[in-house]
Amino acid sequence: MLSRRDFLKGISLLPLARLVPMPVWETAAQAAAETFTFFTAHQAAVVREATARIIPGPLDDPLETGHPGAREANVVRFVDVLLSALDHQPEQIFGGGPYGAAMNQFVPLSVQQRRGWQQRITALKKAYRDGIAQLDAAAGGDFTTASQMDQDQILMSGDVADFLDILYTHAIEGTYSHPLYGGNANESGWTEIKFPGDSQPRGYTAAEVGNGDGPDPVDPTGVVGMVLGSLTTSARARAAASRHGR
Repeated sequence: MLSRRDFLKGISLLPLARLVPMPVWETAAQAAAETFTFFTAHQAAVVREATARIIPGPLDDPLETGHPGAREANVVRFVDVLLSALDHQPEQIFGGGPYGAAMNQFVPLSVQQRRGWQQRITALKKAYRDGIAQLDAAAGGDFTTASQMDQDQILMSGDVADFLDILYTHAIEGTYSHPLYGGNANESGWTEIKFPGDSQPRGYTAAEVGNGDGPDPVDPTGVVGMVLGSLTTSARARAAASRHGR
């Protein structure tokens, strides 16, 4: 549904980390045998296939060979962890921190926080139950058995637009968030965007910040040059007006 190249155009690439070998992604893709806290096996399968159409990986699109997607990141696990977050103590909502080992554990919610999250998660649970049923109905009974072309058409139909918004958000979050929250299996999402993960307390050097993702691809000529020139002129005018108290 969304090619890797189109998706990554909108993401800032961070400094190079390590490469995860393809067999690791294939191992992560064997998530069908997992058990879930909120989802039934069928519901999990529908979410897995739907999010894999949003961020496809090598098993979903030959053009994505070597590029893990939502399936490899185990986005369905991320969603299940979110929907069952209040079934645990401490609640699986906020990771600790600010860095290091403390990031790999959850912190308890306050009474007010729990009340707010209860409302959000209750609404999300209903949205997933209803949305999965919609996808199945549109596919003639089982979304997971529909062809990829039919799955794409169903997801792009206006009837499931609200559910698609939720799936899209969770596909991105589950692919690129901290693995503590259930997704980004084997840090496949971070590796794909060249993000090395937790760098604190060391942080990044000036060279890493300035050169981590290569040279700026902007071509300062033509229309782009005109826009940049206009911005520069406007900034200078505002600065001059400020100096004169206007």
